[in-house]
Amino acid sequence: MSLYTKYRPKDFNNLVGQDFIKETLKKAIAEGKTVGAYLFCGPRGTGKTSTARIFAKAINCTNQKDGNPCLECENCKEFAEEKLIDVVEIDAASHTGVDNIREIIEKAQFSPTKTKYKVYIIDEVHMLSKGAFNALLKILEEPPNHVKFILATTETHKVPETIISRCQRYDFKRIDEESIRKRLLFIAESENVKIDDKSLNYIISSSNGGLRNAISLFEQLIESSEIIYERIIEKLGISSKEEFQNFISKLENKDLSILEDFDKIVESGKNLKLFFKELIFKIKDKIISELKDQKDISNLINIFDILDETYGKTKYSLDENTTFLVGILKIIGNQSNKNTENITQKAETKTKQKIEIKEKITDSEPKIEDLDDIFGSDFEEKNEQKTNKDGGFQAEIFINNLKQTGAKGALTMSLRGSKIAISGNQLEIAPNTKFARTSIDTFENREVMLKTLENMGFTDFNIIIK
Repeated sequence: MSLYTKYRPKDFNNLVGQDFIKETLKKAIAEGKTVGAYLFCGPRGTGKTSTARIFAKAINCTNQKDGNPCLECENCKEFAEEKLIDVVEIDAASHTGVDNIREIIEKAQFSPTKTKYKVYIIDEVHMLSKGAFNALLKILEEPPNHVKFILATTETHKVPETIISRCQRYDFKRIDEESIRKRLLFIAESENVKIDDKSLNYIISSSNGGLRNAISLFEQLIESSEIIYERIIEKLGISSKEEFQNFISKLENKDLSILEDFDKIVESGKNLKLFFKELIFKIKDKIISELKDQKDISNLINIFDILDETYGKTKYSLDENTTFLVGILKIIGNQSNKNTENITQKAETKTKQKIEIKEKITDSEPKIEDLDDIFGSDFEEKNEQKTNKDGGFQAEIFINNLKQTGAKGALTMSLRGSKIAISGNQLEIAPNTKFARTSIDTFENREVMLKTLENMGFTDFNIIIK
């Protein structure tokens, strides 16, 4: 049995993080105010399925205490032994068809064999087909009183709005580092495993807010009842903080000697995917840090986007080494170094629009007058001022108005690389990168965009980020 399974929380008291969600559910269970369908959204390893299992156990517990399962009654014991047939877990990734959902609907009509409620936990629900979603919608509209549905997903945007609107939605956030630390130390003590602080910090930072990831890596690294950082470096081939800092610096400065560093990494036998994954996260942290200090982050964002795209390509690449090398070449060969200033000009030809870039050598640091100087006319082309049938909306005017409303540079910069259009009473935004999506989709930015739309005469609008 894996450590994650062994130490999976059995009641709400042992659920790590997600305090608001567990207290809300406990109160609803205790007061008998549960609903027919729930939607649990959030990153992997943050407790969605564990919470669903505890919820299913609690509502069928014959001796629940303040919304918590007692773990001692017959129903709780059968659930722990996976013998409780009224609670069904389904992996939507392998049950995507409409026939699978129809089978569930047919069985749901019958009363539970032993418990108060039949509970269907459908994991990765976004994997269902369109026909399956339509079939599921019918029973979610009027679910039988004895049935509860709990849908879990890591990709909420793929779940139809008609399904979401009929569920009580809970958004699971990444678990904070301190909570992960306490849980790992508890497991280490229970398993008599010694672990040093450096190893603990590495596991926590690598988990990306997912407790399951942290526990799995913890178990993987155990050797002779101890985890030592030096052995982690040797086993996983990870790099030091200084090595990452040096690598990022050379990427920023487009230093050709980085090719020698890359060869050394390959020759050392280090896991290239792991190295670049860590590299991308460290660049992300640096972007956030420099953004707070109001520094120019255009070069870092360009590096981030290229590396992120390159990392994704390795999944289908015949040779990972070559794929990563090409990514580095794109970065160091893109535009000029920090002692040059790029002047972007548009030249029209009979067949297509071309972009000519001239390099102007200066003795001092280049001054950036506008974001267009950073990103060139490529961004301008994506947001040409096109008139919409829905009321004369123009993307470029919208972005310029955002500046006047008080939008931050990161928002306008990310929007310039996105496709923006009006559809009915919705402003639809399709970011061109993952980083752009993260930059755009915040509560503060949504408020600024809605206010800007109102100032332009577009009232009662919703913002859809695809």
